[in-house]
Amino acid sequence: MDPARIAPEDVFPLGGKTAAFQLIDVRAPVEVQNSAIPGALSLPILGDEERAAVGTCYHERGNAAAVALGVELTAPHREARVESWREAVAASELPTTFACWRGGQRSGIAEQWLGDSNVSRVQGGTKALRRFLMTSLESQVAQSDMLVISGLTGCGKTDLLHELGKVVPPDVLALDLEGLANHRGSAFGGFPAGQPSQQTFENELAATVHLAAPRKTLIEDEARFVGRVEVPEYIYTKAQLSPVIILQASQAERVARIIREYVFEPTELSSRAAVHQDLELSLNKLAKRLGGMRLAECLEALAFADHEERWLSVEAHAPWVNGLLLHYYDKFYDRAMTRSTRPIAFQGCAEEVCAWFAAENGY
Repeated sequence: MDPARIAPEDVFPLGGKTAAFQLIDVRAPVEVQNSAIPGALSLPILGDEERAAVGTCYHERGNAAAVALGVELTAPHREARVESWREAVAASELPTTFACWRGGQRSGIAEQWLGDSNVSRVQGGTKALRRFLMTSLESQVAQSDMLVISGLTGCGKTDLLHELGKVVPPDVLALDLEGLANHRGSAFGGFPAGQPSQQTFENELAATVHLAAPRKTLIEDEARFVGRVEVPEYIYTKAQLSPVIILQASQAERVARIIREYVFEPTELSSRAAVHQDLELSLNKLAKRLGGMRLAECLEALAFADHEERWLSVEAHAPWVNGLLLHYYDKFYDRAMTRSTRPIAFQGCAEEVCAWFAAENGY
């Protein structure tokens, strides 16, 4: 292998907790948006329009003409782009490596332009990095024991996962799929920033697991899709066969948590009108499951809550949230648990689960 090139396994060492290199991704923004590599800095050598023009030239006139066009198009921006790479190298305590899609011309040209012998490029580029990470993900999931946190909607499964993640031993991974997917996994679960692409989600998931190399993985009970991104089949299947912790919480706790997450917190970032509109849209998505009468009741209760003096009151939103839980989410969960054959490892409130888990793992 060319000594100036770094293998994917050197960038992401198994069980290393963090990447061993600062990765500068010189692909165009549209490529990064489709499949970002975790932790990489996006500092492109070609913009989207420049890349498109070079690609067309390559197909019509060949490689040499395409390279010449690329040099011509980037000439006005070359110094600024090289300076951004130079600043990134200077700011990092880690060694730096470039990557483009296949580790060839763009990263090679970037390496040449920068002229720093301490900066390498990734063998095979981001394509090889993704292939390496996805292969490792399947292998690590197969080797790791899995424990699934289940429970009714609003009981605080994600909060519990985060609490356990702060105290678990180094060989246990609290894997937050909803965090990686930037979605709460329900009809009301979207965030303003939107979700990553499918490949970006998978890359982040794979890097998280690979760098942890866990003996045991804690995971929240999820559907096959978290919003619009799909959980890899082998993770979903393993979760359906693994022991579960049943997290319990009172109805009042669940309602208050749902209202905080779906009403109060979004209102802080947006406006009452915008959040009301989003909630209406989400409720209407459940029209067939709720039925016309119950949907109307929820919408009417939500409309009543939409008042300056009531909007930030749990009591004002409790009627429609209670209806949503009882007539949709709880029924869905009960049916799923009735069909489930997974062994129950423990059940109790969050405090009891934390105490049990500490005793089981000796910390």
